[in-house]
Amino acid sequence: MDNKRINAILLTDSSTVDGLIRSLLDPQHYRLKVIHSDEAGFFQQILQFQPDLIFIRAMLSKIDGLSVCDKIRSHPQLKKTRLVFISSNTMNREQAIDHRANKFLEVPFTKQELEQVLSPLFEENPRLLLVDDSKTSRKLVRPALEQEGYTVFEAENGEVALKIIRQQKIDLIISDVEMPVIDGITLCRIIRQQEKLTIPVLLLSSQQTDQAIISGFNAGADDYIIKSDHSTTRNVVLPELLSRVERLMHASTSLGRPERILVVEDSATMLHQMKTSLQIQGFQVDVATDGLSGWEKLNNQNYDLVITDYDMPYVDGLELCTRIRQSSEFSQLPIIIETSKDSRADQVKIRSMGIQAFITKPFSPDRMIAEVERVLAETRLKQHQNAMSHYLSDPAVSHIAMGHQNRNKAIAEDKFRTLLFSDIVQFTRLSEQLSSRKVVDFLNLYFDRMVKELMFFDATIDKFLGDGIFSSFGLQEEGAFRAVCAAAAMLKALPAVRAATGLEFHIRIGIHSGHVILGDIGSQHSRRDFTLIGDNVNIANRLEHLAKHDAILISHATYKMIKDKITVIPTPPLKLKGIKEPVQAYLVKSIKSYGSFVDSIKARSSTEKKYSNSIEAAFDKSL
Repeated sequence: MDNKRINAILLTDSSTVDGLIRSLLDPQHYRLKVIHSDEAGFFQQILQFQPDLIFIRAMLSKIDGLSVCDKIRSHPQLKKTRLVFISSNTMNREQAIDHRANKFLEVPFTKQELEQVLSPLFEENPRLLLVDDSKTSRKLVRPALEQEGYTVFEAENGEVALKIIRQQKIDLIISDVEMPVIDGITLCRIIRQQEKLTIPVLLLSSQQTDQAIISGFNAGADDYIIKSDHSTTRNVVLPELLSRVERLMHASTSLGRPERILVVEDSATMLHQMKTSLQIQGFQVDVATDGLSGWEKLNNQNYDLVITDYDMPYVDGLELCTRIRQSSEFSQLPIIIETSKDSRADQVKIRSMGIQAFITKPFSPDRMIAEVERVLAETRLKQHQNAMSHYLSDPAVSHIAMGHQNRNKAIAEDKFRTLLFSDIVQFTRLSEQLSSRKVVDFLNLYFDRMVKELMFFDATIDKFLGDGIFSSFGLQEEGAFRAVCAAAAMLKALPAVRAATGLEFHIRIGIHSGHVILGDIGSQHSRRDFTLIGDNVNIANRLEHLAKHDAILISHATYKMIKDKITVIPTPPLKLKGIKEPVQAYLVKSIKSYGSFVDSIKARSSTEKKYSNSIEAAFDKSL
């Protein structure tokens, strides 16, 4: 990092994160400006400041941080701006890469961790070598790479490329396959076998057969992208190329994924291909050349997944799998087995070992990655089920699992629900007064008590949103009444929580009823959320933001179903952001039959109580 003062923008919408960054950065080296996403014209402020660096938090007040990344990357004035994506969720690393952030920073972080992220950003630009005999292709690709801050060298064939590699420090090579003198495949072999170089090589070729792709990986390529006509290269391939280049450049840095995978394979070619393909995706990878050495590694390192060949010397794949399944320590470890045995009898034998997936040889790298992502996702789902079991009935959790068994067939139902949003007023200011440990302890105690009150009235806990809780109720009129009673119980529980934590705080609650889409939302290749979506969800959320401290604000849709059971104070029609028509709302003053309703619930035995508004019921009952 040179002596030039760096213009840096803090776009986090969090005074806590802003304060942490300010305290760790030297003001003599950094000129800092705080910008909030909820300010009018915030993006114009970014352009006027001409930043060298922008810190972007994943969760912003009015916009998703990833959307801001895309907007910055698409603006010509900000092409060279470095982006540091900040999140407390390490699973956002992958999305940060895909949206072309330069670095990922997990909060909380230390001064040393911050310096490790920032130092490489202001070193000499990475040097890329573009090898292609087509001048037209080079003219299309080079400007896009230079706009991303890379220094680009050109070569018209593999022979010229080798001369440049021997004279210059090259950080990554992008090469065509079909070229005169020395083609791309031969160039890869020379780089790996003769020059003994570990420079990442990305093949950008019009050859799209499985044989061509596998030949490229066998020669030592780290990645392979198919190009077609020049218009497609510009509109479709270039964004993917830039993303892959970024991934290769940071395969071994903090942008990598947390999962560690053990690959057990006796073929050196296959081992190299599988290892590099997994590393490109950001996984941490260890290798073993037979089952015996694989078993030794398992006993000395924690792994999230094992991929093993079937036929190997010493200890074959089947025996290795048997040892894993018979071990109490590794019995739940997910396994993928690769094999040329494709008969039904062999498949039954493999499945009977409790193996999550098998891949029949030969297979493409993409097929392997797809299976790895699927198995890891299913493993995470089981972990999520265990976590959800604290808040949902077993049948509800099982129903969620059934929805994920066919990832290509999303679950989606139109259902009538009463929605309850709650959060802590000015939680950010409150958390600034506490240590990180005390914040966590406070939230856990608060959530435990509030969830207990909600579950008493048969709420379905949809998710926790920072310091907020999103829950829902079925059964139309009864569900609406249950929601208001649950909200009242939450307010009644506040004094006890305040006494237990020693903190004076307030909450606000918004309730609305209407049709929503209930289902698993997200990418079939990555993360899905089992949740509720629709305009009615937004209305309930907006009502919560407008509610008074320690008060319940309900919509007219909820009020008209239970107006004989509650007394209210009408408010003027509210104009909610994102909702066209004004919404009539009411402050709940009292609940006429609250005590008798609570007593009736307590009187029910646990065996007779029906969880009529669970996620299972939302699917199985016609509401």
